[in-house]
Amino acid sequence: MKGIFWNSRGLSDLVKYRYISEALRDHNLDFLAVMETGKQDMSKVNLAHLSGGADFTWHCLPSRGRSGGILLGVRVNALDVSLIVEGEFYIKFHLCNRTDNFKWILMAVYGPAQDEIKSAFLTELVRACQHNPLPTLIGGISIF
Repeated sequence: MKGIFWNSRGLSDLVKYRYISEALRDHNLDFLAVMETGKQDMSKVNLAHLSGGADFTWHCLPSRGRSGGILLGVRVNALDVSLIVEGEFYIKFHLCNRTDNFKWILMAVYGPAQDEIKSAFLTELVRACQHNPLPTLIGGISIF
């Protein structure tokens, strides 16, 4: 299982799209989590370009203003997604490997830089992890 967690600091630059597309192809990545996309939404056309023609399941958490935003995707021929959970600061996929039926959770987080909402971030993260019945891989950024 191979994947990347990456803080893109915005996805408006075509060079970043090319980097992601080439990384997915060249390294045959099974998942990709991009934090700080700065995007409200990602079109199907943009996601198809991003995945370089590979079949991915994508979910996007919109940014708030110019910061934040998460994009999480998994390769369909490697992983089955049984549940997608979206929080204010995370996206969580419940997954099953197609090769060995191993069940696990992939979680991408993006924490706030503002002191006044850091406790809300930590509270949400604890709640999101508290009742996970499966092994969990968490990646992303939090600014403390």
